[in-house]
Amino acid sequence: MPSDADLQRQLQQLQQQYQALQADYRDLQLEKQKQETSATLWLEQRTRELQAEAREQKKAETLQRVFYRIAERAAADLSFYDFLQSVHGLLGELLYAKNCYVCLYDAQKQRKDFPYYVDERDGDTLQRSNVPYRRGLTEFVLSTGRPQIIDAARLKLLEAGGQVTEGSGDMTFSSWLGVPMHIRGAIGGVLAVQGYEPGVAYSDTDADILSFVANHVSSAIERYQALDELRKSEERYRTVIENVGVGVVVVQDDRMVFVNPSLERIVGHPREYLLSQPYTATVHPEDLPVMRDRHERRLRGDEVDSMYGFRVITQSGEVRSLELSAVKIEWGKREATLIFVVDATARLQAELTQRQTLQRQTELNDMKSRFISVASHEFRTPLAFILSSAELLKHYGDRLPEPEKADVIATIETGVRRMTQMLDRVLLLGKVEAQMLEFQPAQVNLQVLCQNLVEDARIQHSEAGCELALEFEAWPAVGLFDEKLLRHIFGNLLSNAIKYSPQGGKILFRVSSSEGRVVFEVSDQGIGIPAEELPHLFEWFHRASNVGEIQGTGLGLAIVKNSVDLHGGRIEVGSVVGQGTRFTVTI
Repeated sequence: MPSDADLQRQLQQLQQQYQALQADYRDLQLEKQKQETSATLWLEQRTRELQAEAREQKKAETLQRVFYRIAERAAADLSFYDFLQSVHGLLGELLYAKNCYVCLYDAQKQRKDFPYYVDERDGDTLQRSNVPYRRGLTEFVLSTGRPQIIDAARLKLLEAGGQVTEGSGDMTFSSWLGVPMHIRGAIGGVLAVQGYEPGVAYSDTDADILSFVANHVSSAIERYQALDELRKSEERYRTVIENVGVGVVVVQDDRMVFVNPSLERIVGHPREYLLSQPYTATVHPEDLPVMRDRHERRLRGDEVDSMYGFRVITQSGEVRSLELSAVKIEWGKREATLIFVVDATARLQAELTQRQTLQRQTELNDMKSRFISVASHEFRTPLAFILSSAELLKHYGDRLPEPEKADVIATIETGVRRMTQMLDRVLLLGKVEAQMLEFQPAQVNLQVLCQNLVEDARIQHSEAGCELALEFEAWPAVGLFDEKLLRHIFGNLLSNAIKYSPQGGKILFRVSSSEGRVVFEVSDQGIGIPAEELPHLFEWFHRASNVGEIQGTGLGLAIVKNSVDLHGGRIEVGSVVGQGTRFTVTI
C-alpha cells in the first residue's frame, strides 16, 4: 500500500501535468483566437476586394453598354439634337448629369455653337449659334485642352486670376465638369455637366468617364458633320440641277427615274407623265429607231456619239428639235444612263433663217447681176437707136424728106417708150421687193377693161402677125378688183403671148366665171416653155432658154405673180415647146 509521501508526490505530479495541460490549452486558445482573427480579417478584405471588382465590373459593363448605345444612336438616323439628347440620358447612368451642354468650336472664326444646352436654371436659353469667344469656363477648357473640375472655391480663384471673367448662365453651381472634344484631329468642342445641389462633387474618375464619353460623342459628331456637309453638297447640286436651263434625266430599265423641272419645260410634258411612261414616250415616231439603237448600244458598252439630235412631240402637239448628250452612271447601285437635253429648236430655226437669208442674199446678188446685164442690154439698144436717130436729124434733118424725118422721130419715140416701160418695171420691182405694192380694190367693169387691154396690145404690137381675140363669158361683168394690178397681170401676159409667137398664130384672151370666181385664160401658139424651166418661170429676171434673140427683161411674169397674190388668187401655166402656152389666172 503506497505511503502518504508517495501519494503526495503523485498528486504533485498530477497537478504539474494539469497545469501544463492548462498552459497548453491557453496557448491553443490564443492560437485559435489569432487564427480566427486572421481569417476574419482576410475574409473582410477579400469581400471588399470582390465588392470593388464587382463595382468595377458593373461600371465597365455600364460603360460598355452606354458606349454601345451611343454608337447605336449615332447610326439611327436621328437628328443631331435628338442624338445629343439621347447621349445626355445615357450619361446619367454613369455620373450626375442633370445639367449638360455641348459646345462646338470653330477656331478659325473664333466662334462657338451650342447645339444642345439643358439646364435646370438656365433652361435652353443658351442653346445658340455663332457665339463670340470670351473668357468663360468653356473657353478655359478649350485653352487648356484638359478636363477641368470647378467648384465654388476654384471658380473664385480663376476669376481672381483673370482666367474666367465672362462666365455665362447661372454660375452658382456646386460642381462643374468640362472635358475637351477632339474633332478631326483638333480640339473642336467641350462636353460639360454641372450640379447645383450641395452634395454634388465631381471626381477625377468622373472626369475620366466623361472624357471617354466625349471621345465617342466626338466620333459621332464627325459623322454628323460629314453627313451635314454631304447633305449641303447634295442640296447645292440639286439646286443647280433643278434650276439649270438644261434638261437632266436619268433612264433606268427603259424608264425615266429622275427628271428636273427644265426637262418638263423642254419636252412639254408634266413630271408625273414622264416618270410613268417609257423613256421614248414623247419622242417623234420617225426618230424612235435611232434613239433606241443608240441607247441599247451605249448600255452594251459600244462606242456611240455622245451627242445627237432628235425630236419630241409636246402635250399640245408641237414638234420640238432637241439635242442630248448621255453617259453611263450608277443609280441606286444599278446601271443607268444620265442624259442632258437642250432645246435646239430656236437655234436650228435661227440657222435655217440664216441659211435662207444667205440664200436670199445670194439670189439678190444674182438678181442684181442679171438686172445689170439685162438693163445694160435693154437700155443700150433703144439708146443706140435714139442716138443714131438724133445724129441723123442733127446732120441731115434739113435735107430729109418729111416722111423720112417722121420715121426717124417715130424711132426715137419708140426707144423712149421702151426705156420708159423698162424704168416703170424696175420701179415696180422696187415696190414689190419693199412690199410697198398695195392692193386697192374698187368697182371695175371687167368686160370694158379686157377689151381695152386687148386693144392696147394690138396697138403696141401692130406689126405682129398674130390674131388677137377676146371671149368674155364672165357674169356679172362688174366686181371689186384692183384695176392697176389687173393691167399689170394681163398687159404682161398678152404682150408675152404676142412677143413669143414670132410665127404668128391665134392668141385667145378668154374670161369666164366658175364657183364665184373669175377665170382668165391667155393662150398662144408660140414657141412654148421647156418643162424643166416651168418651176422657175415666176422668178425675177428668169428667161426661158429657148427665147433666142427675142428681147425681154425677165421682170414681167414676176410682177404678174405678185399682182395675182395680192388679189388672193392663183396662176397656173401649161406649155408644150413648139406648140404654145396657156396661163390661167383665177381670182
